[in-house]
Order: sequence, then C-alpha cells, then structure tokens
Amino acid sequence: MKKGFTMIELIFVIVILGILAAVAIPRLAATRDDAEISKALNNINTLVSDVGAYYTSQGQFAANLSDMTNVQLVTTTGLTSAINAGGQPCMTVTLTPDVAATSTKGAVPALITVADGTNTTGLCAKIQGDPSFIRLKGATASYVDSVTGSSVSVNGIIVSGIPVVR
Repeated sequence: MKKGFTMIELIFVIVILGILAAVAIPRLAATRDDAEISKALNNINTLVSDVGAYYTSQGQFAANLSDMTNVQLVTTTGLTSAINAGGQPCMTVTLTPDVAATSTKGAVPALITVADGTNTTGLCAKIQGDPSFIRLKGATASYVDSVTGSSVSVNGIIVSGIPVVR
C-alpha cells in the first residue's frame, strides 16, 4: 500500500492555513501601526523635553530646531519642523522665542506649539486623534504680565521660566 496524504486531507490543511492567515495578517498590520503611533508620540514628547533642557541650559533657542534634539526631523526651517510617522509628515512643531519686556508690556516666555502635519489621513489621522497628542496640540498656559500685573493666556507649552544666565 502507498503511503501519503489523500487529496481531501491536503485540502483541509490548505483551508486551515488560509483561515489562520486571514486572522494573523490583519493583526500583524495593526501591531505595526500601533508601534508607529507609539514611536511618533514618544518622539514628540522627547523633542519637547530636549528643547526645554536646551533652552534652560543655554538661555535661548538655537538657530535651528534640529540643533537642539536628536529626534529625526524633516523639512526643518529654522524653528519650525515636521515629524514623520510612517514616512508621512504627521506633526509640526514651532518654537517661539521669548520676547523681552517693554515699558508697556511684560516679557513673553518662550513657547513650543504642536500642530497637525500636512498629512491627515491613515496613520497620521490615528496619531492626530490620540489623546496625548491632542493634549499637546491644545496646550494652553498662563503667565503674569510683569508690567500690567494681569494674567495672560497663550496657546502652546511654556518652555522654561528661568533660563541659566552665563
């Protein structure tokens, strides 16, 4: 008698492998998206921390955002840059230097502003809809105007209140 598998047994094996693939492949793609989202959100938080540390130690921003962090940036123009996720510009970061006080208005602190990037579909839409990114994007801060004594609200993250003077 010949040893081997019958045609029916082979068809069952192929069907079972097809079912397993139908379940596993979408889960693998979702896991990759989740990893990209986590990486992008970690990058934006690292950038905010790096810029704050740089500003505190130097008392001012560098001429280029890329000189203040090791986070990979794209399309950097001075103090504005995009951060890619999955090869798409999903987030933008803009730094606004502090403004010295005048006789009529108090000093304005340095700010970091986070916004949506130019791409708002697919993976970028998931990142832009993440609660932690929404908090960064919608961040507001207040400071007291040293001349008028009134509270002033600004959009963005205040970088540092007391830079080191050298």
